[in-house]
Amino acid sequence: MKNKNLIYLVVLVVLLAVAGWLLSSQPTDSTLERTQDYSFTIEDTAAIDKIIIKDKTPAEITLTREKNRWMVDGEFKARDEAVNTLLETLHRMQMRNFLAENIKPTVIKRMTVFGKEVQIFKNGLLFKTIYVGTETHDEMATYMMIKGSDAPYAVYIPGFNGYLSSRFFTQSHLWRSRDVALMKAGEIKEVEMVYPDSSASSFKISVFNRDSLFVTQSSTGKVLRKVNQVKVKLFLAALSKLKYEGAILATEPISRKRDSLLASTPVFYLQYKNMDGKATRLEGYKIKGPAESFDPERDAPEYDLDRMHGFINQDRMVLLQYHGMRGVFKSVNYFTKP
Repeated sequence: MKNKNLIYLVVLVVLLAVAGWLLSSQPTDSTLERTQDYSFTIEDTAAIDKIIIKDKTPAEITLTREKNRWMVDGEFKARDEAVNTLLETLHRMQMRNFLAENIKPTVIKRMTVFGKEVQIFKNGLLFKTIYVGTETHDEMATYMMIKGSDAPYAVYIPGFNGYLSSRFFTQSHLWRSRDVALMKAGEIKEVEMVYPDSSASSFKISVFNRDSLFVTQSSTGKVLRKVNQVKVKLFLAALSKLKYEGAILATEPISRKRDSLLASTPVFYLQYKNMDGKATRLEGYKIKGPAESFDPERDAPEYDLDRMHGFINQDRMVLLQYHGMRGVFKSVNYFTKP
């Protein structure tokens, strides 16, 4: 009898062991073991060559790495600081904590309404898709979810106090660099600076090579004999770094006056070409000051002394600063002075 009981006991133990082994060998949905669901950190951001961000408005921007610079929607150079911040975020962000089951439906619902989809490509292939939601209650993390995962998680950057959703914006104009043109000083072939109200100050620069730079006075058509070559090179360097203060959107009231501005006389217009013949044209127009600045003696309103309205290639309307233009606001006589 004892032997029989012992046999039953041994069989039972063996069966339990086999059952345990079979269960342990089956795939599991345990949150703790599905680390891919909360692996938000991207270690090698140098391999990222494209990022697409979409929101529910709907709006969408595409950032692509081309040679040594990032482009916005394949047309405009991206702001280096904005792209670097985004890449640093992707590299440093990590899961802070799991979510309680009772708040997951609410978080997912808000993510469906207010969330953004971020597609990250490496070496031309889609690497990961992340859904970026709203901030956590303490505003120290952001709800995120990896496509194909089981749930959203609270994501943060260690040592950073704040949420991350604001770094994934979709307004194209905010991503764009404020460079007037993508042209280095050594790539400029020809420059024409025209002051309609002061034709004697207008000039043209022709570049044949680094040591062969000619300045022509526009009003006379004569090439200046004695030109300070250093000043010409400084002008070209300032021109290559020329920036505007900000873009003027079609939704802003002043944009309705673009046709009347373009029909008026500009303060200046500047056109320059690269070695391939690609031209960039920049025009600047005065901004009228407020009504209280009206000067009865001059019978004319005062003008803003700090800013101008500008057009790049008569298409993109921007805001220019006189201070930012100081490197290129030069008269033809500037190049003849020691």
